[in-house]
Amino acid sequence: MVGETNTMETILLSNDNNMSVEIINFGARIKSIKFPLNSEPTEMILGYSSAYEYLTDEFYLGATCGRVCNRIAGGKFEIDGREYKLSKNDGENSLHGGAHNFSSRYWQVESQYRTCSKVTLSLISQDGDQGYPGTVEVSVTYQLSADNKLSITYMANTDLATPINLTNHAYFHLGENSCEALHLQMRSAAYLESDSANIPTGNIIPVYNTDFNFRESAGVGERQSDSKDHSLREKHGFDHCFILDDTLQDQPKAVLTSLKNGVRLLVYTDQPAMQLYTGFYLEGRFKPHQGLCLEAQNYPNAINIKHFPNSALRPREQYLREIIFAFESID
Repeated sequence: MVGETNTMETILLSNDNNMSVEIINFGARIKSIKFPLNSEPTEMILGYSSAYEYLTDEFYLGATCGRVCNRIAGGKFEIDGREYKLSKNDGENSLHGGAHNFSSRYWQVESQYRTCSKVTLSLISQDGDQGYPGTVEVSVTYQLSADNKLSITYMANTDLATPINLTNHAYFHLGENSCEALHLQMRSAAYLESDSANIPTGNIIPVYNTDFNFRESAGVGERQSDSKDHSLREKHGFDHCFILDDTLQDQPKAVLTSLKNGVRLLVYTDQPAMQLYTGFYLEGRFKPHQGLCLEAQNYPNAINIKHFPNSALRPREQYLREIIFAFESID
């Protein structure tokens, strides 16, 4: 691994099914996912036409978020008896790793791991980066399979105990004009209660008899527009973390469907939770709810809540997590 380059690179992954994925090294981002609908390659995610437009992106489009995705309350945490103060970029909280997080860095493209279907990008985050302890070496590998699965593998090592929680922030629309036209199913029996600043309270709420119950496929727009739930109305839709069932990894944790376009996205992951964000704050050239995020991750603010799954990575340990986005046509 080497240091930051400051040179924009675009990597095209493709398979024999006319599916293609564009990756850029700025933020180790997914720029485009095109899947054939009626033999016509069709965009599945929200994005900019030019790679350089991502330099001023405010929405984390397709980005690798870290060191710690989602929020850390008060921009601080304690580990091994020492308190660390982080960069605050979301009011009093730290979001997605701080003001200059992984999504705003140029990653190194590892040429020896680059093929027409696979690429690995790497980054070194120095001790003290955004307030975090330890020098962390991190890599993300994107691989497009012959059966239309885009796998994302995250790896990281550290020389000092530090929290880490990586995810991808792609906004999916599956060719629709709004994510509210999509249907979602999720293997989740509970979600994390959160306050108005999207900080988990520590309470775990069952989804049954609530608008958070996606155990059977449900229309995203219908759930949002008809809900009387205070949290959904306050946040103008979904921006909530769901606890995923502890099932075998060959079972999808979420299924997103466009009935109109006849396409389905299946999300597989070994992460314990998933943030569902339906994009209310998209603006400018985009519209609210134009795409939604299915951010597989650890619980938000886990470093500060003892009964949440541990998010600390220690020397001689390796962080290894996987997310798979699988696309298929439906009749």
